[in-house]
Amino acid sequence: MRKNTKPDDRLIVALDVPSAAAALKWVRKLRRCVKTFKVGSELFTAAGPDIVKKINAMGCRVFLDLKYFDIPNTMAGALRSAAGLKPFMLNVHALAGPTALRECAKAVKRSKNVNLVAVTILTSFTSR
Repeated sequence: MRKNTKPDDRLIVALDVPSAAAALKWVRKLRRCVKTFKVGSELFTAAGPDIVKKINAMGCRVFLDLKYFDIPNTMAGALRSAAGLKPFMLNVHALAGPTALRECAKAVKRSKNVNLVAVTILTSFTSR
């Protein structure tokens, strides 16, 4: 992370809520001190791509936390579509393998200002 970033540029608030109305309520309350909001599977499934567009339109950034994990071609295609929503950051699951990660990086590279990160292991996974 850059040295000169302000705290509001480093903080990401998770919008782990079941509806667009609830999410937008939090964005309105916090957008003066928070610039980035995480949209995960629950909210994205309930509200669809429009929630990302609405948060962006409010002057905030979106971390689209969908942890894509599939065959390389499918992951790359999904990321190209997701990048069209102009999120600040997208993520994939690293267990998809090196070929998938390369294809995903290529797919996102064409989109300006979209960061791609890989989740190596979910914290809820255990050896049992």
